[in-house]
Amino acid sequence: MAFCCSLERPTSPLSAATVSISPAVGDDYASLVTAACCLLGETDCRFRIHGFGCSEWPVDVAYDLSVFMEQLPELLEGVRLRRRTEIDLYSQGIERTLEFVPRGELVEIHCLSRTDWMPNPSVEVPGGSALEAMLTGLAADFVASLTVIGSHMAGMKPFSSWASRAS
Repeated sequence: MAFCCSLERPTSPLSAATVSISPAVGDDYASLVTAACCLLGETDCRFRIHGFGCSEWPVDVAYDLSVFMEQLPELLEGVRLRRRTEIDLYSQGIERTLEFVPRGELVEIHCLSRTDWMPNPSVEVPGGSALEAMLTGLAADFVASLTVIGSHMAGMKPFSSWASRAS
C-alpha cells in the first residue's frame, strides 16, 4: 500500500464552550496547532496514515496529527522546492522518521523505524506533484475541519491561507 496521509473532517460542530480557545494558548504556530488538534480530537475527525507495508498506522488526532501539522509547513516547502526534508513522527508507538529525497519529478520517501516494527518496503516513490497535492489537501482539510466545528482558529494565520484549497 502506497504512502498516504489524510484527514477525515468531523461531521458536526462542537459546543461553543468547547470551541473557545484558552487564554493560556499562545499565538505561535506550535501552540495554535496543538490547541486546534485538541479540539479536533474531541470530534469524530480521523487522521490516517498508511504505507510502507502497514495499512493503518496507529495515529490519533489530538497528538499525532499535532506532531504532523507542526512540521507540515517545512515539509511542504521542501517538497515544493525539491529539497531533501524529513518529518519526525516521534509519538510513542509510532516512532518513525520519514525522509523525503527528491529524484527529478519523483520523491523517494524513506521510512526509518525506531521500534520493532520494520517498514516493508522501506522506500516508496510517489510523484512530487502528487505528494504536494496530498499534503496541501491535508492542510485544506485541517482548516475545513476547524470551520466545521465552529472554531475561530480557522480564520487565523497560517490556517486561513490553507482554506482556499478546501473543497
